[in-house]
Amino acid sequence: VAAAAEQGVPAMALLDRDGVYGASRFHMAAQKAGIRAHVGAEITCTDGTRYPLLAATRTGYQNLCRLITRTKLRARKGEGAALPAELAEFAGGLIAILPHPRVDADEMIRAFGKGNLYVELQRHYSREEEVRNQRMAALAEQYGLPLIATNGVAYATPDRREVCDALTCI
Repeated sequence: VAAAAEQGVPAMALLDRDGVYGASRFHMAAQKAGIRAHVGAEITCTDGTRYPLLAATRTGYQNLCRLITRTKLRARKGEGAALPAELAEFAGGLIAILPHPRVDADEMIRAFGKGNLYVELQRHYSREEEVRNQRMAALAEQYGLPLIATNGVAYATPDRREVCDALTCI
């Protein structure tokens, strides 16, 4: 949040994997820095795809928490995955980001509605990623969906990469 404020970024999102672990601290820090905080989670589905979901409303945050709780209750600690039907069941008040061209866009539109679905682009200058981005842009055009650039940021400054690597390994 501090790095975003320093750069004049007006808003940012935090999406923990399969939880909302840092949401309250993130929200408070963003509020203090004058940045709009978007809270969500990257939900792992049973097919292995991770779906970025953002709470657009209080109901959306409640639905996100209910979805996470359901997946955690039926699995061992540290495990759990949502069923595709559960994404649709808890879609109210959530914004979904279509993460990959293999995801069924029709199904996502039915679940979240066109107004709550964005197509994700990331650019890290790899050839494979450029091919993926072209496919995602074509998908967005085909369905009339807006694009969103996320880049999957995991740390704020280059010197924090080692900490991110260590935490990833843990």
